[in-house]
Amino acid sequence: MNPFTMMKDAKNMEKMMKPALEKFMREAGFVKKDEIEPLKRRIAELESEVSKLKG
Repeated sequence: MNPFTMMKDAKNMEKMMKPALEKFMREAGFVKKDEIEPLKRRIAELESEVSKLKG
């Protein structure tokens, strides 16, 4: 067994699997933390605006 060939094969497998894993995670509802934080802030802003309008 050639260790260099094994590493090359592992990198190729990673290249093939990464897009499939990312697609699965998106479809399953997983979200990256840096994607959800701005959304949380926006929700808080909208909630405060709504509470002011009800006020």
